[in-house]
Amino acid sequence: MTPLDGALLQALGEYAVPATLGLARLLACFAWLPYLSSGAVPSRMVRTVLALAVLIGVWPVTEALQRPADMPSLALAALREVMAGTVLGLLLALPYHVFHAIGSVIDTQRGAGVGAMLDPLTGVEATEMANLLQMMSAVVFLVAGGLVPLLEAIRGSYVLVPMGGSFLPELGSIHHFVDIVLSAAMRMAAPVLLLLLLVEILLGVISRFAQQLNAFSVSLAVKSMLAFAAMAVYFMAVMTDQVPALWRQYPALRGLLPGAAG
Repeated sequence: MTPLDGALLQALGEYAVPATLGLARLLACFAWLPYLSSGAVPSRMVRTVLALAVLIGVWPVTEALQRPADMPSLALAALREVMAGTVLGLLLALPYHVFHAIGSVIDTQRGAGVGAMLDPLTGVEATEMANLLQMMSAVVFLVAGGLVPLLEAIRGSYVLVPMGGSFLPELGSIHHFVDIVLSAAMRMAAPVLLLLLLVEILLGVISRFAQQLNAFSVSLAVKSMLAFAAMAVYFMAVMTDQVPALWRQYPALRGLLPGAAG
């Protein structure tokens, strides 16, 4: 072995621990983002390379790392990083969860919930409208330059929870996150849901006085057309404002984004 080979091995050993812990947090975070998850980026190597590129950008945070003394300590530290990355990914994916919930509620109310199919991005069953709105919100986020605040939030997470530091999610924070998702989804879906309720009432009146028409046989088509028309008018204007606004109004994310306090 040449002296150069020995120096390379020593350097790799020195950087292996912070690289392992950094990848544990970033890959766990990416798993919750629809445009970086295993469904959108099937190649594990590509996801790892992307995570390494981000880790190189925040590499100074590894300088204060207290290296674990043995393998069990390293495994425990990696587990804490995975937990921190999971929570970070859920926070960063807040707008996508909200619009996914909006699509699910609208599909349920218009009677299309039976058309749910396996979503290749998340690996769970979801309705067509839920998938559409989730991907549209991701497109709006990326087109609006959202990768910059995304990287700022990742860097801010290392300020709040240093690499190798202790981390334990609070139950109250999880409850608040679910409350934000459900309340925002119902608030933004309310106009479309109100329209569908009025259509349901109208169809009920028609079926009462014109029973031979069998209004409920055409209810899915009527409610679908009106829901799509309302969404084309309403959500196109709302989505561009609400995707960044959901980030800015959530207290946990305001602590990660510079200049978001105002």
